[in-house]
Amino acid sequence: MNPTIELIHEHRSIRKYTDDAVPHAHILEAMRAGQMAATSSAVQPYCVIRVTDDEKRQRIADLSGPQQKVRDCGAFFVICADLRKHMLIVDRAGEDYNASLEAFLVGTIDASLFAQNFTLAFESLGYGTCYIGGIRNDLPLLDRLLNLPEGVCPLYGLCVGVPDESPSSRPRLDAEAMLFENTYPTDDETLAAIDRYDEVYTKYLTDRGAQPSTWSAAIAKKFSYASRSGLGDYYASKGANLC
Repeated sequence: MNPTIELIHEHRSIRKYTDDAVPHAHILEAMRAGQMAATSSAVQPYCVIRVTDDEKRQRIADLSGPQQKVRDCGAFFVICADLRKHMLIVDRAGEDYNASLEAFLVGTIDASLFAQNFTLAFESLGYGTCYIGGIRNDLPLLDRLLNLPEGVCPLYGLCVGVPDESPSSRPRLDAEAMLFENTYPTDDETLAAIDRYDEVYTKYLTDRGAQPSTWSAAIAKKFSYASRSGLGDYYASKGANLC
């Protein structure tokens, strides 16, 4: 493997951090690397909000789970789809902002492409990272905490800091179970690949001293009910067209 692929394979979600701060120079370096990700038609529909206020960090940690690592990591960021800059440009041009679901999709896609570059840049500098989907537990509260204008849509958080743990790598589905040629496999083939992965996943949990379980059991539980059902209404309130 070349050094880039080796770095990618070394990714772990880090949930314990030292007290060391992340220097602003490193944040700017990671930002510039993140911005080199592909962006549709150069629209760059994302932004990053670094939360440095201790009280806000603690409130976000609480609403996210609680997940105390949000408060304790060296730096915490909220990754957002940013339609605001486009709204302002259109308004200044004397036109009405009229964007479809495509605009919101491009915002979420480009923000995620950025975020992966952003994360890899930090990891190349020796930091650990952890994405935080828990900020979506209460987006109206997060919105008020960060005083977000129309068009700025928070998607997830990101913890960055000096690792204070060395967790093992969580196994993934086999690449051949995710890479298809010309069409999607049959349901029987898909389930057979899942069964093989369940064996690997159960061994991983057993080896790390966790309660043994299959991956498919966790997925069956996770997607047997609707979570965060107010997201559509929230994003629509921020100016995203979901139709």
